[in-house]
Amino acid sequence: MGKIKSARSGEYVITCNEEGSIKVYKDFDNDKGALREIAASINFTYDPEWTTRQFGKNLIEKITGEHVATKDAACAESGEYAIYKEESGTIQVYKNYDNTKGALREISAKIGFKYDTEWTTRQFGNKLIAELNK
Repeated sequence: MGKIKSARSGEYVITCNEEGSIKVYKDFDNDKGALREIAASINFTYDPEWTTRQFGKNLIEKITGEHVATKDAACAESGEYAIYKEESGTIQVYKNYDNTKGALREISAKIGFKYDTEWTTRQFGNKLIAELNK
């Protein structure tokens, strides 16, 4: 699995996967509920006593097949959901933003980023990721 580039702005996360595809996710309101939906969709058995952090870390490991150390940031995608584990252990669950270019325009407007309407979605996404990670 290759490195995923990403950046966050408010309620949005922009990712660029190893093939160069750009996706935008919007913050999911009920993280634990979303984790339960993801677990059910992949037949993952979880302990109902898990905290959101434990649940998210274990689900990321199940989806990616890779061990996630306590201090590592990690990300996994399942269907329309993305799970992001910050280095602090905080878990965020996001839902896919269907209109990628529209979402990139919204984010740009919110942060005052000037973009060229001729940019492809990949160009736009990569430039916005770079801007947000400055």
